[in-house]
Amino acid sequence: MPNKAAQPTRPLVRVVIAVLLIAPFVIYLAVPSYARIKPRLGGFPFFYWWQLAWVILTAAFIGVAYALARRGASSPDQADEKGE
Repeated sequence: MPNKAAQPTRPLVRVVIAVLLIAPFVIYLAVPSYARIKPRLGGFPFFYWWQLAWVILTAAFIGVAYALARRGASSPDQADEKGE
């Protein structure tokens, strides 16, 4: 059996990774959509809690994109190359 290199990430997964990495920047740049005071959450104006929520969501998006990229990089063929 020929030696196979690790399979490249599938195109659909690559698109999902790209969307996960680009979406937060699009949201951050759409300032007019969240530059307002109401609704308040815990006394904080919308502008502040919306940005804080997106900082947390951005970390989650990057984590998911990383996991998808790592999953695509490791394939069952690599185990064969190691002799397992």
